[in-house]
Amino acid sequence: MTMLVLQTFLLMAIAYILGCILGCLFHKWFGSAPKAGVAAVDVAAAPRLTPPAPPPPPKPAAPKPAPVASIAAKPKPKAKRAAPAKKRGSAPKPAPVQKDDLKRIKGIGRQNEARLNAIDIIAFSQIAGWTAKDQREMGERLAFPGRIEREEWVKQAKVLVKGGQTVFAKRVDKGEIVSSVGKGSVGDFGKKPSTLAKARGGKGDNLTLIDGVGNAIEKKLYALGVFHFDQIAAWSKDNETWVSNEIGFPDRSERENWVGGSKTLAAGGTTDHSKRAEEGKIGISRKSKPSENK
Repeated sequence: MTMLVLQTFLLMAIAYILGCILGCLFHKWFGSAPKAGVAAVDVAAAPRLTPPAPPPPPKPAAPKPAPVASIAAKPKPKAKRAAPAKKRGSAPKPAPVQKDDLKRIKGIGRQNEARLNAIDIIAFSQIAGWTAKDQREMGERLAFPGRIEREEWVKQAKVLVKGGQTVFAKRVDKGEIVSSVGKGSVGDFGKKPSTLAKARGGKGDNLTLIDGVGNAIEKKLYALGVFHFDQIAAWSKDNETWVSNEIGFPDRSERENWVGGSKTLAAGGTTDHSKRAEEGKIGISRKSKPSENK
């Protein structure tokens, strides 16, 4: 009996499984097909779709223009040369100084005017601008120290440069001053000797060992570029004249024989004056230091 029940249950299970398999197959084969009526209605009701237009063909790329030979070959026009620009900050050239009749100043005769002109002093305005130092130095240079201040050249020039008149200038204009008529010569100014920018070895000789050369004149000689005995020993007569005028003591070099004394000292010798100077017996001279006169 039990066996029969098991067989029956097994057959029912097999039948169930077969039924499921067949159901799946039938559904696969016939379940996806639409019904005829439904399909007809759907097809008739569906709107007719116009197939999309094909895309337009791409435009061919435009060819690059070939270079025009005539333009490339055409030369560029030459640029016009610009006028040279003026230098920035360049000051205009000063107007030339007008030459005046310096003989209208009391104390300046024909020769003094010529000597002033020789050193480029040609106008009242130049003299009017002299300082006390300028007057002193110019007086020594022209070999009459103190005369410029005493005769008031600067004061007279300041009046004349403004177009005014002085009593002396009026007399000159009337021809009453004989020394202010005509032209003069510069006289004997001599010739400048060879000078040095600085002393050899950085130290000049003790020029106060020369008779007639004190400490003050030594400084003037140094300022002119004269530092050594051998320089003075080589002077000519014209050189002596020039130096004597420049230091404000005309004829002094010749009169006191600076050249002769310098030749002795340059050779390592001594003179009576140099011996006394080295002994400290001459107030305006000084004793030599070990580094000097070598």
